[in-house]
Amino acid sequence: MPLRDLQTRPSDELSNQQESPGFLRGALAWRGSVTPRILLGVLAVACYTLLLALIDLHFYKLPELAVTPFEYTGAVLGLVLVFRTNAGHERWWEARKLWGGIVNQSRNLLLMTWHYGPDDRQWRQDMNKWIVAFAFALKEALRQQKNLDDLKPLLTEAEIAELSHARHMPMLISGKIAALLEQARTRHWVEVIVFSQFEEQRGLLIDHLGGCERILKTPMPLVYAIKTRRFILIYLLLLPFSLIAEAGLMSAFIALLVAYPLLSLDRIGWELQNPFSEQNLSHLPLEMICDGIKSNAAILAEQAADRI
Repeated sequence: MPLRDLQTRPSDELSNQQESPGFLRGALAWRGSVTPRILLGVLAVACYTLLLALIDLHFYKLPELAVTPFEYTGAVLGLVLVFRTNAGHERWWEARKLWGGIVNQSRNLLLMTWHYGPDDRQWRQDMNKWIVAFAFALKEALRQQKNLDDLKPLLTEAEIAELSHARHMPMLISGKIAALLEQARTRHWVEVIVFSQFEEQRGLLIDHLGGCERILKTPMPLVYAIKTRRFILIYLLLLPFSLIAEAGLMSAFIALLVAYPLLSLDRIGWELQNPFSEQNLSHLPLEMICDGIKSNAAILAEQAADRI
């Protein structure tokens, strides 16, 4: 099936989206928000504080803690959480830059295929489909899946079967591209300098692949996450003892307001660690990126057909 017959589809709801220009609409947004994922934790803190307040009010007085230490430790905790969130964002942004490189290298290879490649239509079509397939295969590999439905209109059943049994799908496809380039070189279909430029672009694809795998396989240091969450837990467990004497039952609401940003920042830092997973909030819209490469390939193929 020609590339132009492939259909694009909208990105999923959890992928990164444009923020709303309206303040209230953005502030009250539920879809894509971390709130549903930390709501139980926030309510648990409020209920815990309310229980302590009721005990203090109706049964016996609980020990009181000064507010001042919590003011200082709260500031320190905020800095720690901002660092955690920034570290997650750096991983997310690095992943996006790597995929931007994959898009650029794919476009370069596609342009070179149709403008500088051998005057052999089958060779060009094979290069075209494997360049597109590389992006889709990498998307699935980074998500540790092998859903090849996007490639079924593009590849034969035998090629799909070979790909599904491969231990490393992107490397198999890179090998296919390398074999086509070697064929063009040995048959003197392209000059050596053109072959070298093709190989340079293919090598850059492998570099970007390695960068994505580095992010996927190297999580944030576990010791840092444990200490941060332990700090949050101790802070929220002790905070009610500094609130109840002054605020009474309202201390539950105050604790809720304190817990919400702390648990939100912690969760955001976790969500951004893996920018490829479909289950994580604001993950990269890899379907849209791959569809963009597919669309570029279809346009170049149609332009080449019009020239014939």
